[in-house]
Amino acid sequence: MKRVFAIIICVVIAFSFVACKNNVAFTETQNKTIVANDGTEYTFIGAEGRFWCFGERDFIGHVKGEKKSFVHLTSKIKTGMYSVNGEQNILVRYYPDNEFSVIYVKSDLLKTEITLDNCIRFGFVKGSLFDKDKSALSKNGITECEQFLNEIKSGQTVYEAGLFDLVEQPDGMLKNCYVYGYACGVIQEDVNIVIPLEIISYDDKAFSITIDEITYVLPQGWLDKLIAE
Repeated sequence: MKRVFAIIICVVIAFSFVACKNNVAFTETQNKTIVANDGTEYTFIGAEGRFWCFGERDFIGHVKGEKKSFVHLTSKIKTGMYSVNGEQNILVRYYPDNEFSVIYVKSDLLKTEITLDNCIRFGFVKGSLFDKDKSALSKNGITECEQFLNEIKSGQTVYEAGLFDLVEQPDGMLKNCYVYGYACGVIQEDVNIVIPLEIISYDDKAFSITIDEITYVLPQGWLDKLIAE
């Protein structure tokens, strides 16, 4: 009987250990960083959408002091931190009562601030950025980042160029105006975070790109370089 009891205790301890290991607790500091139980620090980057990381999210732990879940529409969402592609260099966080998520990166990995001006390359993602099947960014694209951004921002906006005239119908509706893809700015090749810039097609006759909430004409030459394989 004692032996059976001892085995039961060992099993309970083992399961408790696994549960704790797979449910790491995190603490938020006053300067917005997140610290894991093992002391690993994560730096706040910003909201998903403005920034993006590719891969599947898996829940790994709650943030101390926050409620564990909330309901958005018909879905129950666990609050706290999620790993990306099974790794914990990048973490995605869901706050209570907020369906939008934010991104953190392990602090000792960052070599520079994650801004457009610090991009070393722009890669291309065709179609929706948020497709779960997209797990990585192509290695090709634009490396003349400063020239690319300066030329785009010194050019015409879509309104100045009249691009909507290509797709607007007599009833005011837009035909064949759709998200063509994204130019994704890479900061570090070893950090899975990009800055996505939305590209719109106007009936495939012209294209635009949005930078800092302003939509500019995207010249065909830059588009061809961006999507080249």
